[in-house]
Amino acid sequence: MTVISLLLFAFKSDKKAYQIFDYKGKERQYAQIPEAAKEADVILFGEFHNNPIDHWLEQELSKDLYADKKEKLILSAEMFESDDQIRSTNTFQAQSQKKR
Repeated sequence: MTVISLLLFAFKSDKKAYQIFDYKGKERQYAQIPEAAKEADVILFGEFHNNPIDHWLEQELSKDLYADKKEKLILSAEMFESDDQIRSTNTFQAQSQKKR
């Protein structure tokens, strides 16, 4: 009986495997991301290269976007160093503000 109890407590959901934040630092739920991503021209997905949860989230987002866009979806993988990430994000945000 002890083993069964340990197994039940091992899957307790009070510890998050990941958190998602928008560019303003506000926490978001995954369900909000695909809907917002459908409207984006470019999506920058920050990750740690050796983190399987990051890779899983990228895969899930890719699947969700493909379900909506089908053959119109274009994927590209690129690694930006930390200092380049800030410049790239600022550039993309400035360009998107001009479109609005």
